[in-house]
Amino acid sequence: MQAASSNKTHYVTRAATLADAKLAAALFNRRSQKYYGQDQIQADALARHWESDDIVLNRDTQLFFCAANGDELVGYACVVDPRKPYVEITYQVAADPDADNDEALWDAMIEWCARKDSSVIDKSPEGVAVHARASALAEDVARCTAYERNGFRRVRVENHLRAELDRMPPEPIWPEGITLPPFDVERELPALVALDQEVFRDHWGHVERPFEEELRGWKEWIHSLGGDLDPALWFVARKDDELVGYAICEPSIAGDTTRAYVAGFGVRAAFRRRGIGLALLHHAFRILKERGRTAVELDMDSENLTGASRVYERAGMVPTRQMILYEKLLRDGTDITVRSLG
Repeated sequence: MQAASSNKTHYVTRAATLADAKLAAALFNRRSQKYYGQDQIQADALARHWESDDIVLNRDTQLFFCAANGDELVGYACVVDPRKPYVEITYQVAADPDADNDEALWDAMIEWCARKDSSVIDKSPEGVAVHARASALAEDVARCTAYERNGFRRVRVENHLRAELDRMPPEPIWPEGITLPPFDVERELPALVALDQEVFRDHWGHVERPFEEELRGWKEWIHSLGGDLDPALWFVARKDDELVGYAICEPSIAGDTTRAYVAGFGVRAAFRRRGIGLALLHHAFRILKERGRTAVELDMDSENLTGASRVYERAGMVPTRQMILYEKLLRDGTDITVRSLG
């Protein structure tokens, strides 16, 4: 344990262990309940995330406890290994809602994350810009203010969308030659990852990574799903043997089985504007409705460069909340992230 102080409150800090997953999940859920009335994550899902290769707990996490009550977790800081080509590092910080007004606590958590910046810069290609990234719910003024106070600037808004499944969605209308056979996750995952890489090359903020890195990231995400991995909800459209679009759904959100989540969605550029995306959403929503789900949710860039927002709107999805995306320039240079279609 290390000692820290903030205003008139003293804290002790240490790295997280797997045994802390329940404690940390409770902290996240207290915050999400305050701001949008729903839990954010389950402890077992957080533990699986911590087991990924992208996080080394004793290196990448720091817990802040109230010194007066050593069992009271009041703050969490984490950085995630950005993987090659090491041009961005993500900060994740959260405070107990009762500590929202403790600016020094927020600053201490962000400053702890910042101490990891140099290791990323050291790995990045020479002459390339390196950024720190973070996000916060728009209503989460304490977190937004903390990022801005520490040199971050707002660069983007992400919408959280929701469609009510109070009635059966329309039958999908598939373009000629498009089929939707069952998807074999184990055998066909590399082909899907390659499709995903192509789909997101024209999305804001995209960073091109080696295929092996992307594949590893997908496998880590699949592991983190645990019981929410349901290959029957992986809908992949094809033209002959070519994968052309996908909608990957998770059957619940933080243990709430009334809601489902679209974790991945996209259509190959050459096949867009043919109705494939809308057909995928209609098909997925019908299956979820048949399984008893009453709503389906999804996150998207509010200024999506490809026009996907129109597809979501036609599928009946509406914004329910917004996340502010932040960036801080750590090293100037050539920016290799996608900023525009040009």
